[in-house]
Amino acid sequence: MPLDPDRRSRRARWRPRRGGGQAGRGAGLAFALLLALLLLGDSAAGTRSGASPTGAGAKIAFTSGRDGNYEIYVMNTDGSGQRRLTRNRALDAVPAWSPDGRRIAFGSERDGNLEMYVMNADGSGQRRLTRNRADDNFPAWSPDGRRIAFGSDRDGDWDIYVMNADGSRQRRLTRNREDDFLPAWSPDGRRIAFDSVRDFNWDIYVMNADGSRQRSLTRNPTVDYGPAWQPAPGRGGRVP
Repeated sequence: MPLDPDRRSRRARWRPRRGGGQAGRGAGLAFALLLALLLLGDSAAGTRSGASPTGAGAKIAFTSGRDGNYEIYVMNTDGSGQRRLTRNRALDAVPAWSPDGRRIAFGSERDGNLEMYVMNADGSGQRRLTRNRADDNFPAWSPDGRRIAFGSDRDGDWDIYVMNADGSRQRRLTRNREDDFLPAWSPDGRRIAFDSVRDFNWDIYVMNADGSRQRSLTRNPTVDYGPAWQPAPGRGGRVP
């Protein structure tokens, strides 16, 4: 789907809180656009795409509004066996598989605002991981399955946070007056790539997994978003 500046998010309050000047206006438009694309199925590659990492017999998780509101579904890689995993009147969206293929993290508004949830691969055991009045979404599992990075606007603007897979030890990794979101772990778990508008337009950044050494990878006047790491070439392999 091509980028279309006239598209808008179906959930207006998913937009970041706008700051002043060009950065705030650009962030609001671009963020609304990206969320619309995500909800319509054009998510970034990697765990956010919904593809299970389990290999043979793998599944694809996805978001669909076919039953009257957005829910999480799963299907076989040939499109067969499509099945609904979440059932409530609120929005459930942006599924992300755990590395072992046993769990799915996702965002849900079932408790009044957008929070992070996790469930088993068959839809059982759904439980809430974050609890605050702000929005939390865009989960990304660490390669070892022990941590989940995510975006949150709990501190006044969108920043990258990380927590243990059970929801404990939530910690903020980025701190600036503009918006950071869409985290993506490196295959070795040492770094996290993400989107940021801190330099007045969307660019790709990278940082260490503890939030240190944040630096820009792209610098141009257009929109760069949705980082996706190349998988390591083999067990124990690394991508430079």
